[in-house]
Parts: sequence; structure tokens; C-alpha cells
Amino acid sequence: MPLSAISAVARVSRRVLVVTAAYILGCIPAILLAERYGWTQTPFHLTQLIAVVLCLLSCIVFLATTRSSPFRLWQWLASVALVLLLLWLALVAYIILTYSGPEG
Repeated sequence: MPLSAISAVARVSRRVLVVTAAYILGCIPAILLAERYGWTQTPFHLTQLIAVVLCLLSCIVFLATTRSSPFRLWQWLASVALVLLLLWLALVAYIILTYSGPEG
């Protein structure tokens, strides 16, 4: 799809999707490093959650604004990201709902 055929909203939402997805993926090794060296993980977890919500919203907006165009690479990537984000949020919800506190 040529760049001129995409609306401004779709371009912005695609850019937000790419930036937030890259940040989410970048948080994974940062959290593992913080866990390994005993550093605080809270900033990574909080900002990753914010990035997940922003990425989820931008996926929905991008797919909604490009729904009349042929399904191409960006729509596939946004769809895959949307499914993975929903699975990640479901995992977080499951962990929060089943957490029974520290044992001891």
C-alpha cells in the first residue's frame, strides 16, 4: 500500500505500534538482567504495562482505519501483535487473580 493511500491516523497508529512493540521487546532482557543482578524491576514492569496498553490501542486503531484496504504485511503484523498482547494481558490477569501472597 503506498504511503499516500494511508490516512494520517493510520500512519501515526502504525508508528506508535512499532515504537511500543520495540519497547516491550526491549523490556524483556532488561527485566531478566535486573532479576539476575538483584536490581529493582518495578520501572520496567510499570512502563511495559503502559506500553502494552498503548500498543493494544494502536493495533486496534490501525486495523480499524485500514479495514477497507487489502490485508497486507502491516495488517498481519498488527493482528499478530494484537493477539500476543491480549494473551499477555490474560496471563497478567491470571497471575493477579491467583496470587495468594508470599508464602510463609
